[in-house]
Amino acid sequence: MNRFHVLAALPLAWGALFLALDAVFFGGPGYTAFLRTEVEIAKALTLCGSWAAALAFERGAYQRRAWFLIGGCMALLLTRDLTLLPFFRRFDARNLALVAGVLVALANLSQVVGTWMLARTWKVAQLALPGSASAQWLTVALVGLLAAAFAGPSVLRSGGPLLQGDLSRAAVVFSALGDMVSLWLIAPLLLTALALRGGLFGWPFALLTASYVAWLGYDALGVIGADLGLSAHASRTGSELFRALGCLFGFSAGLAQRTVVGRVRGLAAASGDRRAGVA
Repeated sequence: MNRFHVLAALPLAWGALFLALDAVFFGGPGYTAFLRTEVEIAKALTLCGSWAAALAFERGAYQRRAWFLIGGCMALLLTRDLTLLPFFRRFDARNLALVAGVLVALANLSQVVGTWMLARTWKVAQLALPGSASAQWLTVALVGLLAAAFAGPSVLRSGGPLLQGDLSRAAVVFSALGDMVSLWLIAPLLLTALALRGGLFGWPFALLTASYVAWLGYDALGVIGADLGLSAHASRTGSELFRALGCLFGFSAGLAQRTVVGRVRGLAAASGDRRAGVA
């Protein structure tokens, strides 16, 4: 099993461990702390993986900026989560909600811009996407409809109260709007991964696509969980599982990108040494 296969298997192993520990902690006094700890660790890993990928590129590189922005989303969300600490309960709840909403809005903007930059890598690199133009547009349209169907309801439910001054809904609205755009970008990420399939460069895009598919599942379960007859605990566990997979596949994608850059540099150095030997 090569390193890329390990990176692909890691999120699944994390998900299995999460389900096992969820069964152990559920119903006990430490269950809420367990869930919060798992979420924060998963976000931190995504941040580390994304910025590890960014730092693998030289200054000014196109993908360096993209990966920094994707990691910036988790950095801002982790900052927002600090407002959940007991220390901040002494502050005005309305002001805290406003701060949280701004941080979530900036986080989602960072995510959308970074993902959009990676999603158009095929154009920057002048790759030919698979399938006909009509098939490509159909893929984009179908993914866009799914994104709107699963992330849109949160915007509609919370958008009205937010416009009426309920700032506690700001984080939900901005998060859902960011999800809609980011999930729509699954289509170009997937097409890029398919264009690069079978090659070293395809792994980061394939793993990042898997990450966004998991986030799509996270949003979908919030919309159709009740229709599936899931209990409150089953629905929450499923949502947290999809969130964990979304974060860990993002972490793996970042490490895969760093590995690809390292191998390309190694091959270039070896090729240069061979040329020097011939000369």
